[in-house]
Amino acid sequence: MGEEIYGIRNILKTYGHKPVLDIYELSIQKGEILGIVGSNGCGKSTLLRHLAFLEMPHSGSIKYKNFAHTDIPLHVRREIGILLPEPYLLKRSVKDNLLFGLHVRGEKNVPTKDIEEALKLVGLIPKKFLNRQWHELSSGETQRVALASRLILKPQTLLLDEPTNSLDFSGIPQFSDALMHANQEWGTTIIIASHDLLWLSSITTRQIGLHFGRIMDFSTSNLVLGKWQEDGKNKSFDFGNNQKITIPASWRVGEKRGVAIDPRKICISSSAPLHFEDTKIYLQGTVSGISRLEKTDEISIKIAIGSQTLEAITNQENFEKSAVSFLNSVYINFTKESLQNKAR
Repeated sequence: MGEEIYGIRNILKTYGHKPVLDIYELSIQKGEILGIVGSNGCGKSTLLRHLAFLEMPHSGSIKYKNFAHTDIPLHVRREIGILLPEPYLLKRSVKDNLLFGLHVRGEKNVPTKDIEEALKLVGLIPKKFLNRQWHELSSGETQRVALASRLILKPQTLLLDEPTNSLDFSGIPQFSDALMHANQEWGTTIIIASHDLLWLSSITTRQIGLHFGRIMDFSTSNLVLGKWQEDGKNKSFDFGNNQKITIPASWRVGEKRGVAIDPRKICISSSAPLHFEDTKIYLQGTVSGISRLEKTDEISIKIAIGSQTLEAITNQENFEKSAVSFLNSVYINFTKESLQNKAR
């Protein structure tokens, strides 16, 4: 277990009477690259603003390096950089934008090589961009300059909210390289909220899901949303062909709030099960995609079941034993304990 840099306990944040964050516990380790995923409005941006101490919870505690959110010193806050979805540049040159944060910290004589290094990290040529004015940049160049202005400060923690939104395809690898440099060379802890699941899988060491402000232990790509039928003590979701998931009637589910299935607890096989256990749920579908998760070297298998697509994640050995292949019919099963609806 590594050193904890953030410790969140029992935080609640509401806008009006609507809870937007309701997190029982979340620990973030120093030096990790954490991805936060979830649908629009699930609380990703709100959580990042809390981690940057730009907002405060109505109850509960957020600790950063053992400093409580109520009394974190300014010099410690300055260790944290945040890049918003639509980054704002000062109405001045690229060079002056890069120097601004350093000047605020009292660093006046900044070596030219440090300024040029920050631009090179994000794939911008110093001679071409240093004296360019803010309004002469494309949206992708603006995003890169904004990142460079954070990197030049060598932050101990870097928070990024949908950072690839304005980048074209060619700009993403350089952006990724810059983040990896900060993580590996400076030990920067990086926390990224993004809809770009493929990119996140290529760069993060761990992912968590947010669903209505609550933490899931895994990506929320396996959320089952839609029309649930209530029958006495149970509710059921029909995938079609009478294939169902059944949950307690007390669980709050519907068109927007569903249950999530842990992808690493889904067992997959190319042959039908010989017997059925009461504690498990069994479904049949078709393989719609197979890919390797670079960071963990695991295999992701997408299975189409009716109108839903579920993801199973397994290691190479189990994947080979399963003998599944693209467009093949497969059988999956998982325990009822693999379902999540509540954060606590």
